[in-house]
Amino acid sequence: MNIKGRVLAMVSACVVIFSQSSIATFALDNQEVLTLPTSVSDLTSAENMGQVVKIHNLHGADEGTIAFCAEMESGYVIYDLSGNTIEYSPTSSSPYSDLQGDLYYAGPLEYLTKTSTDYKNLRTGEILTDEQFNEVTESFTNESIKLSSTNFMSSSASRANSGFRTAVSKVSGTPRKLNYNTSNQCGALAAVINLCYIDDYKDNNCLSDSYSNNPRSLFNTLNNYIPRETSRNGIINGLSNAKKDKICSFTSSPDAYYGGDSWGFCFYRILTSNSPTILLIIKHPNYGGKNDKNHWVLTYGIVQCFDNNNKLVDKYFIVNDGYGKNDIRIHYTYQDDCVYI
Repeated sequence: MNIKGRVLAMVSACVVIFSQSSIATFALDNQEVLTLPTSVSDLTSAENMGQVVKIHNLHGADEGTIAFCAEMESGYVIYDLSGNTIEYSPTSSSPYSDLQGDLYYAGPLEYLTKTSTDYKNLRTGEILTDEQFNEVTESFTNESIKLSSTNFMSSSASRANSGFRTAVSKVSGTPRKLNYNTSNQCGALAAVINLCYIDDYKDNNCLSDSYSNNPRSLFNTLNNYIPRETSRNGIINGLSNAKKDKICSFTSSPDAYYGGDSWGFCFYRILTSNSPTILLIIKHPNYGGKNDKNHWVLTYGIVQCFDNNNKLVDKYFIVNDGYGKNDIRIHYTYQDDCVYI
């Protein structure tokens, strides 16, 4: 094991010890977690997700456990060693459902298994080398440590939080569930899902019938306008040029919000214009690391978490994940830029 690996293992062990003493009793490696951390149980109870059916240990680099995935009677929840919920869904099935053996995780929407030499993405089939996976595991571990120092839901106060509740705000329509992204084309796909939403619920002149009825054709076309592994400017310029070429039609010009509270901005758009927003999920290891590439999704709702004193204590985005699923809820700390039409 290299020096970086030993450091990560020591950090994980320290967090496990903390978790055992202050949140819940965990069993590592291939054993099941006996109970949910109280902070996670508060959330699943508030979201009416029922009882735990199965819990998977999720590994990082050097085979250490870095998170857990609890399959619930309804939905799933993924949380780290300190009891911080990273992502969950009260309606979608677990990404690890029916899988056996060693399973791996590297942050929101990144679910992997291991081949003989590398790590395979369960959604796209994309391969991460051992070096790449080691790098993103370190990033995830650092993010977990930061969450533990700031997140109310992992604190001792939550253990007496019998009045914990959630409040959900969403657009009135449902985004289409499209699963075309296999080659880092998440920006184009998020734009397609957004345009289809506009055409379905806000302006049926946004797309021609041929594109509306065949969104894969629209996706193939937009790939000529929006580059792979794109930035916010790539999406803005691509949509603007597609509009000029009459691929799509919308009244306002695409623009970006960045450098601030994207969660608050997305909430504002839901309340004021009933509109979804294209959101950049940071630290997404499929595209992360040295090149600072991340993952674009469409967010169409938010979750607010309140304690028994009606104080806002946590927040989540509700997203279409770009892999064919709606209602995936991702912790707000993974936000970055967003693009809107």
